[in-house]
Amino acid sequence: MRTIVIINQKGGCGKTTTSINLAACFAVRGVRTLLVDMDPQSHCAVGLGVPESVIDLDVSHALRSPMNAPLDRARYVTHVCRGLDLLGSSMMLAGLESARGGLADQPEKERRLRSVIDRLSRVEGEHTSEMDGGEVERRYDVCLIDCSPSIGLLSYNAIAAGREVIIPVETSYFSLKGAAKQVQTVRSMARRLGMRIQPRILPTMHDPNLPLARDLLEQLRLEFAESVIPVQIRLDPVLKEAASFGVSVEAHAPDSMGAEDYRSLTEWLMEHVSIERPEPEDEERDTLGVFGKTVEPDPIPEPTLTASVSRAQEMAMRARELSGSRTMSVARPVAIELENETSLIGGDEETEPVEAAEGVTPQVEEHAQDAPGGDVLPDERVRHLLGVRGVSGGLLFVQPIGLGEEVRVAASFNAWNPALSPMRKNEALGVHELLCTLEPGEYQYKLVIDGVWSLDTFNAEVARNGIGSENNIARVRE
Repeated sequence: MRTIVIINQKGGCGKTTTSINLAACFAVRGVRTLLVDMDPQSHCAVGLGVPESVIDLDVSHALRSPMNAPLDRARYVTHVCRGLDLLGSSMMLAGLESARGGLADQPEKERRLRSVIDRLSRVEGEHTSEMDGGEVERRYDVCLIDCSPSIGLLSYNAIAAGREVIIPVETSYFSLKGAAKQVQTVRSMARRLGMRIQPRILPTMHDPNLPLARDLLEQLRLEFAESVIPVQIRLDPVLKEAASFGVSVEAHAPDSMGAEDYRSLTEWLMEHVSIERPEPEDEERDTLGVFGKTVEPDPIPEPTLTASVSRAQEMAMRARELSGSRTMSVARPVAIELENETSLIGGDEETEPVEAAEGVTPQVEEHAQDAPGGDVLPDERVRHLLGVRGVSGGLLFVQPIGLGEEVRVAASFNAWNPALSPMRKNEALGVHELLCTLEPGEYQYKLVIDGVWSLDTFNAEVARNGIGSENNIARVRE
């Protein structure tokens, strides 16, 4: 297992953004990943949409536990998505470094995180430890540690637990001036621990259109030579947008600059940090859904990223979903009988026709002219279905085929993960269509059209979502 520490005592440099998106990119490639949040602000959980109520025990509890005592993974580790687990944090972590915080007077106080990771990553039945020089079978291929923006006992623990260190550095004047200090600080910490580490610098928030940013990047390369990772994370507002939805940029906008840059960084690290690339036949299908709830395997062939909700969204509108009273929706085949022609959604097998029931009435006359792709109208027999409506046992989504090449639904019923609910093209009727099996109740949703999150213009019913914008509303009747 390779352990990578992401550290910078300067805040706002993209450290947590890098931790979250790098972890997600590793996971989607089949690399079993553990993300450890060593920041008391708990931003990794927020950025991955893990609600605070889901986390039972966090890293602060683990650091105070006896070094030889077993740790209950079910209470410490939160399953985010296939291939990605999180060891979260809380504000209690901030007090550990104080004289009476419970860490400073512990034996091996600077190596306790290493012991925690060792125990949580060890396969059950393995009693030896890498700390004792033994070979141990691991649950994970890579561990990422997101550090707090400070230098102290927590940072020493992170350095002692890792072998690779990445320092995110903005391509700005003040960040460039502080880069040398960051590198020197990490080296000094490693020497104190009896380790030799060569930190790698990752240029972040880089705007290649600005001459000053290009000059500063060149200066960074001249000063630190091969220590600079040859991948830059460009300035992309989509990265912040993805974090606000509690998903990785790969799941939120896979065609964006941010997603492209983190994919490139992942590939570079897999080549240069000796992270083994899993063979496709060795990958197992994950049967765990959001936050460890058992669900049926996802029928979507592509890996699913971060089926999650953000902390702001959780507070605003998802208390009922988090209580576990709702089940996750999975698209299933459904037939719409139109005169003598049947359209099969989601497969080739025959199904019983589903009649459209009363629900949210699509506002076709009022909104069709404003809809993206509205110039390509569907078959007149299905125009009255545009938008969303309640049907027997769920919701039926129908959009004109000219809306976009790929249309997905992100909603409260799928934890705002559009990867879980792709709409299927029906060329014959000129629509994208999707039926979601749901329990009775009210749901909020948005369309993700070619990677862009948009309101459904065929549904006039909306509600504020608590993060500065609106969501559409749909209902499933009793």
